[in-house]
Amino acid sequence: MRIAEISARLMNNHYCHIPHFSELISYQEEEAHTFKNQWDNLVLDQNFKNYTHRERRILRYCYHPDTENPLQLNRNSEYQSPVTYDIEYKKGANQLSYSEETFITHPIMQHILATDIAILGERLTKGCRYSIDIHQFRVKAFSGKESPTTSGIHQDGQDWIFMHFIQSHNIAPVISEVHLTENEAPPLLQTAMQQFLETLTINDKQLYHRASHVRQVSPATAAFRDLLLVTFRQLPEQ
Repeated sequence: MRIAEISARLMNNHYCHIPHFSELISYQEEEAHTFKNQWDNLVLDQNFKNYTHRERRILRYCYHPDTENPLQLNRNSEYQSPVTYDIEYKKGANQLSYSEETFITHPIMQHILATDIAILGERLTKGCRYSIDIHQFRVKAFSGKESPTTSGIHQDGQDWIFMHFIQSHNIAPVISEVHLTENEAPPLLQTAMQQFLETLTINDKQLYHRASHVRQVSPATAAFRDLLLVTFRQLPEQ
């Protein structure tokens, strides 16, 4: 599947499952190994600790499509979600830990970001500014307890969301779903992402999504699932 085909599916269906996203970028096996290692030093998400065991870091950019230097780092690690969720968590500003420099400059991260931007193409309107928020997530399960990955069928208040699978260990399949509404109904898509960089991208203003819980296969070993979330949100005019 080429970028033009992915873009067309995204425009027509408002979502696209990309099993072989890794074929869109070039990397060496050692680079994939060092990239996956970037998930080993994440920080517990304090705002959600009563709901799930989720570790994360955030990387942020301001994006101006038609300028000479369109990507500018935003070092503000205080994340304010545009929406609230109907779960037990601490609402309001979330004081997150910023991504490490080795992650920010990693060639695979830079290739992923460039490819996501290329897929959106003309859907990123010239003359507008966008916030790009990049979340490293690790959801862990241990001691026989399940850990939710999402807050049910929901939207995140973004324009576009790219969910890139990184790796997992000792987990039962986590099923990602795309829904037309927030109500329980047969989903438009159900898939268990398992390949490195397998990707699901959606129009977050048109559709809803959720994923099932992280559950251990072997009760003697902790389980985890690593995900890279890249979101695009148009900012108000200055």
